[in-house]
Amino acid sequence: MDAAGRFFHATGAAGRLPEEIIGKTVWEANPIVVEILKAAGALAAIESVGHSYPHCWRCHKPVIFRATEQWFIGMERNGFRQAALEAIRKVRWIPSWGEERISNMIATRPDWCISRQRIWGVPIIVFYCEGCREPVIDRKVLDPIVELFRQHTADIWYERSAAELLPDGFACPCGCKTFSKETDILDVWFDSGSSHLAVLNERFGLPWPSDMYLEGGDQYRGWFHSSLLLGVGLRAARRIARPR
Repeated sequence: MDAAGRFFHATGAAGRLPEEIIGKTVWEANPIVVEILKAAGALAAIESVGHSYPHCWRCHKPVIFRATEQWFIGMERNGFRQAALEAIRKVRWIPSWGEERISNMIATRPDWCISRQRIWGVPIIVFYCEGCREPVIDRKVLDPIVELFRQHTADIWYERSAAELLPDGFACPCGCKTFSKETDILDVWFDSGSSHLAVLNERFGLPWPSDMYLEGGDQYRGWFHSSLLLGVGLRAARRIARPR
């Protein structure tokens, strides 16, 4: 199912959908599917059932669930999970049972999904080749865009096209020179986890890291998760970047 909620033949998928529903929305395809089952003698029964169903809070239309590509931080990459668990043990938790609570969460949590499908927020700085669809994640290409963010805010990602943001003449290894921008944004929990960097710095005369984090008990899986994982990631990045 594509972004418009219409069925299509997915490349590489096992089997094929009936041609009668290709290009149709879910709602248009429902009666067609019923007729296909009837014709094949495979329809056991049909009945309408009224039930609660999620709707968009803005337009009030029903929401269709579908699998989409997302950006994740791998918890098992480069010892990330173990580093986070070690960092937890170095913190004094008040009340003390908080240490066991968040340790269990970090020990069992899956990879961290950091992308969201929204039209507002902090953009994920990635380009895609229009030819082979490979992502452009080269720091030499992306770091100048980070500098543009510093100068003009992240709004510049939305104000300029991919061609205006990328270096002149930039091309993909496949030879294509046309690119599109990632439209997903960073999860707001990722934003919250990095917010301390906007406060604990030389501008405000405050040292990093902080001496205390104060938050409600309902934030173990939200604020505390993002702050802990981002803090561990930043420390790891600083160790890697430190000259020998």
